Amino acid sequence: MNPFKRTLVTLFVGLVTMGSGASLAGSPRVLATTDDFRLDADPTAGTISRSRAGIIANSRQRHAEAWSVQAQTAPIAESVGVGDVFCLRFRARAVSHGPGSMHVLLAKNDPWVPIEQQNGFQTVEVPSHWHEFVVCFRADRDFAGGTIYAAMQLATRRQTIEIDDVQLVAYGDVDEATLPYAPLNYTPADSAWHEAAQAEIARHRQSELSVRVVRANGTPVKSAIVDIQQQCHAYAFGTFVGDTPIHDGEDADEFRQQTLRWFNRVTLPRYWADWGTDTPRGIVRADSIAEWAYREDLELKSHVLLYPQCIPDRVKALADDPTAFRHELDAAIARTLRRTKALQCVAWDGLNELRDVTLVADVLGDSYYASVFNFANQQQPDAVWFLNEYGILTGGPRRAGYLETFRNQLRRIQRSGGVVEGLGLQGHFQSELISMPQATAILDDLASEGLPIEITEFDVDTRDEATQAAFTRDFLTAVFAHPSTTGFTTWGFWQGDMWRPNGAMIRRDWSLKPNGQVWQELVYDRWWTSEQLKTNDEGVATTRVYKGRHRIKAAAEDFMRVGDFEITEDSNTTLRIGI
Repeated sequence: MNPFKRTLVTLFVGLVTMGSGASLAGSPRVLATTDDFRLDADPTAGTISRSRAGIIANSRQRHAEAWSVQAQTAPIAESVGVGDVFCLRFRARAVSHGPGSMHVLLAKNDPWVPIEQQNGFQTVEVPSHWHEFVVCFRADRDFAGGTIYAAMQLATRRQTIEIDDVQLVAYGDVDEATLPYAPLNYTPADSAWHEAAQAEIARHRQSELSVRVVRANGTPVKSAIVDIQQQCHAYAFGTFVGDTPIHDGEDADEFRQQTLRWFNRVTLPRYWADWGTDTPRGIVRADSIAEWAYREDLELKSHVLLYPQCIPDRVKALADDPTAFRHELDAAIARTLRRTKALQCVAWDGLNELRDVTLVADVLGDSYYASVFNFANQQQPDAVWFLNEYGILTGGPRRAGYLETFRNQLRRIQRSGGVVEGLGLQGHFQSELISMPQATAILDDLASEGLPIEITEFDVDTRDEATQAAFTRDFLTAVFAHPSTTGFTTWGFWQGDMWRPNGAMIRRDWSLKPNGQVWQELVYDRWWTSEQLKTNDEGVATTRVYKGRHRIKAAAEDFMRVGDFEITEDSNTTLRIGI
């Protein structure tokens, strides 16, 4: 049963209206306020009622369906067009059982369809103090009048929440910059936490380097100048890229240059779908992007080998014929691996988001997933093959359940003989951020699997740029400090080529946002080696460097020697110069 279907029985008979002949275009219009919301609760799950504060909801169960305690509007009378924006504004606080949460959504029912597919519903964390929220949705298709409603679903966990000053506002098709937004609810980590994290970074991400400078005859050179300049991180700092690298023009030129300035790895799109590599155009697109990155000598990661949500419709139609269905999957996987073999990818997302779409397992059984990993490893044994999933970091009150499901997926693949080589955690954050102790605890938990962990997809979708930057600083630091992680990939960086433009680090006009300043400061300043030393009486200069490739130059008495060195552990290097 669709988890939202129960809302059918709670809809008003009437409609939320704006007056005869009203339109969603023009100035913002308030469609509903606190008193216009219908309150509904399953008695076994909790209660919801009006109070002096507005609305008070009490959820008694830890694992109830979110919709079993909810406040919702009647359907909106007017038709909704592509691009129309609606924002639900309200204040809320949790008054028991610690922080609370709720799902906010705008959708039609029977079948349930959100007005914005990428944001089916947004989960917001509710603190113990009054906090203002603004949750907006932009319609990505047309809807008939009398079909769309707004709801706040409050049984996400055991909690009591007060809600006040609720307004559902229609803005029409307007530029996002004109819409309201509320500050994110996040308290940045303090200096003591950052000092401790930096100590872990020094422990796990640096090596000791001793450079010995000698004359041609082997005698040491005292007071030689040793210059150490890092060229590249050993740690994978990456980004997802779309079509922009294969386009012409000034923006594309700047995009290509900025990619090389900021990243040592790129994640390449390769989706087997009707709009992707199941078409000649999609194949050429994916190949062209990959060829560009390969020519630039970037580390390459491909996304994705098998994604149950992205399977061509013609193949989904074969679900009643397991033999034909498997033949199509096997053939597509084999073609993809053949086409990408020469790219020498260092990593792949082998399987992606198995939790939501179970079509492949329903038709072929869980053991098929093991065969995908094993065949892929045979074809490209030098790549690290990741199991990739979302919600484990971003799922709010569902994080623990998502983590358990992820581990169960891993176990089933391993029991079937599949070799998973890495764990990929998506990090598409919106209004609900994670604390650093919570993030570290999840990384600690998964580290027990003995596999490398990477943040495979990161962004913070908000217009609150100050909090976006503060969270990026903390989260990037926490991940880099954890010894089990090997990479951190942003899901884009430029607003002109970004699935959620507010998550970008660089604006469309190429000006740097505060979160972009954080990336530059941490990755290429604080965690980057640029030093000049003098040798001692034995001709030795010693320091600690960040792991990666370094250019070392020694100079004395009008002679010099330069070498490039890959440093991933404590090292002793001798430079012999022609004195």
